[in-house]
Amino acid sequence: MRPVRLPALLGFALAAACQPASPARLSDADKAAIDSTSRVFVGHVLAGDFAALVRGYYSDDAIVLPPNAPAVTGHGAIEAMFKTFPPITAFELQTEEVEGSADLVYVRGRYTMTLSPPGAPAIADSGKYLEIWRKQSDGTWKSVRDMFSSNIPLPPPPAAAATKP
Repeated sequence: MRPVRLPALLGFALAAACQPASPARLSDADKAAIDSTSRVFVGHVLAGDFAALVRGYYSDDAIVLPPNAPAVTGHGAIEAMFKTFPPITAFELQTEEVEGSADLVYVRGRYTMTLSPPGAPAIADSGKYLEIWRKQSDGTWKSVRDMFSSNIPLPPPPAAAATKP
């Protein structure tokens, strides 16, 4: 049997040392903090307190990707977007998946809500969402990207008006 040479051992040691470190795992405490923040979000939605909702849920550089509309960037614009919604009288989030590292996470889930436009029948909606969360410098978790869409199909477009020759 041949003796192992020192350069070979050093080469193996150097190769092992150059391997990228695995990111720290997402802790149960972090998952609980994200879940708690989501429950507070629901309360703010039902109370119509969109200023508190935006400050507590979204990072300063957050982008919301609503259905059938352009991306909305920053606290002021996100709050203004939520204020366009009719009153929301019922709202629930069902988290289906939380995965990531100790500082970056994605959350996938479903929502149900009832919108109650004044003078019109209530509208039941259900859909899905996908969010990216980042741990902030103060240790809190905030959503940095939020995309949601309804499961309710859009109505068919109106028939094209007949044109006269």
